[in-house]
Amino acid sequence: MSARDDTVNAAARARRFAFRGAEALVRSAALDGYPAPDAETAAGAPPWEAPGGEALASALDSSAAPLPEPSDCLALGGGALAASYPAGTEAPDGWEWKPFRAVINALPERLWLPAARAMAYAAWRSSSRFCGRCGSPNGDKPDEIARLCPACGALSFPRISPAVLAVVRRGDRLLLARNASFKTGAWSVLAGFVEPGETLEGCVSREVMEEVGIAARATGYMGSQPWPFPDQLMVGLSAEWVSGELEPDGVEIAEAGWFGPDDHPPLPMRGSLSRRLIEAAFEDIRTAGTRR
Repeated sequence: MSARDDTVNAAARARRFAFRGAEALVRSAALDGYPAPDAETAAGAPPWEAPGGEALASALDSSAAPLPEPSDCLALGGGALAASYPAGTEAPDGWEWKPFRAVINALPERLWLPAARAMAYAAWRSSSRFCGRCGSPNGDKPDEIARLCPACGALSFPRISPAVLAVVRRGDRLLLARNASFKTGAWSVLAGFVEPGETLEGCVSREVMEEVGIAARATGYMGSQPWPFPDQLMVGLSAEWVSGELEPDGVEIAEAGWFGPDDHPPLPMRGSLSRRLIEAAFEDIRTAGTRR
């Protein structure tokens, strides 16, 4: 039996996450009203930790949706399928295509993480159809998730692109900036991709200097999150101001400033690691203030 046959046969018993580019197939109205905008859930937990009911837990599992044959389908560990569909594929009755960012903004993290993993694999499959060495159509390695070129033997694996989120503090103020490309008007911590031969701590210092012109030193690890747009692994590091005054580069960063828990601009979307780290830093500032 071929790997393709295994994938098709698994469809009847596995969770299927269906994607149309950056959109995921979601049960209609499953996300409506959850959670309330910029509010904690009824259980009192942040959205990324909040408990989810049965309807929410199955919101992304399209195994019961009457869909046509996908353009590509990959079986993942744990009994999940990542299925990709062409741009013109219509959602069946009772389902709708939603931008995956909207899913992240609505669901607790533990419910959307499996779909994020599937989405990253689906994007990798789409971008690795041809061998990067000789240009021949790629094949699949039968015993693991990898591409094996039948022409030159080049072996390639799913790509992960590490990026840092720099949570820089200066006393009881937090550095936030508005990226020139942000259309929502949100402000966030500085971020950047790790370069070859660079440490995470070195990336923090370099990105902060390049983007806002100050010296900063990384002081600790705060958390991580996969971000499937298309293949980032976001790593949050705390940092402290060392010297200099803010001078946004005017190209990537339009504005930057130091803010406190009660006088900050609009923050990034719920569900994102950047939002979580900002809220954690502000809470730490509040707690430190009550101890004085």
